[in-house]
Amino acid sequence: MSGRCDLRRQQGMTLLGMLIAAALASLVFALSLTALITVLQGARTVEHRMSRTQDARWVLRLLARDLSAHGRLGCKSLPWLPSDFSAGEWRLRLPGRELGVIRALRVGDSLEGMQLMKQAPETWRQWRRVWLGSCGSGRMLDGSGAQWRGDSDAPELRLTPALPLSPREDGVHLPSMQLWLPRERRYRLEAVGRGYRLLVRDWEGGLSDGEERLVLDGVKRMELRLLERQGCGETARWSWRAPGSWPAGQVPQAARLSLEWYPDDRETPVSQLELELALDAAPVCGAAR
Repeated sequence: MSGRCDLRRQQGMTLLGMLIAAALASLVFALSLTALITVLQGARTVEHRMSRTQDARWVLRLLARDLSAHGRLGCKSLPWLPSDFSAGEWRLRLPGRELGVIRALRVGDSLEGMQLMKQAPETWRQWRRVWLGSCGSGRMLDGSGAQWRGDSDAPELRLTPALPLSPREDGVHLPSMQLWLPRERRYRLEAVGRGYRLLVRDWEGGLSDGEERLVLDGVKRMELRLLERQGCGETARWSWRAPGSWPAGQVPQAARLSLEWYPDDRETPVSQLELELALDAAPVCGAAR
């Protein structure tokens, strides 16, 4: 009898030990799985922060590049306007691309149009706006003033009315004549949650060039300051001004860009990058270029 009781007791203790061991193993597995999930979530958070930081640096470089080209069409610099930088939306006027001119269509001392080089069929469009430049001056042709004829193989632009030729006053100088498709790039901040999404869209020749696209999430603030020089020599004064108060018709000497963003979607400190760039502005003192 005692032998059979000892056997049963041993079997019961063995079963209890197995259950305890299984429970401990399950607990260790659960703790290990929780730790692994925590590590993976931490790794994803770090990766997300690094990715957004890289995106922010890329956006800042893109903004700096576009600001350096803002208002330039061929060899002509257009004035910077306060309306180019309204609250929450920047409209940067970029050089775009040149359309090669094969032959000027002239009658007497007037320019009635021009024949252009063959265009790629996938990029050919009857653009609404073109910039005609010559000898540092220029004019925007749009609406009824310029009409397209032909197709991508033999495009032709007709001018209505015809433009005077040099040396007449405000005449077009044929040897230096260039035809450009102006490009406009619009940056727009769209409110989302606690921050903004930075969106960008391009126009070429007055026509939309693709859909609006997202370039940066989690933006808190995007700021621009422009450097103005007043006076010459030792009496010159320098000051940083907001674009909204910029004197129309002037080109700034330099620009200061500041970008703030949230590294991730949690309550974290704000990251910031700042960049200053010199602009090839027309000289304030002496003869203008």
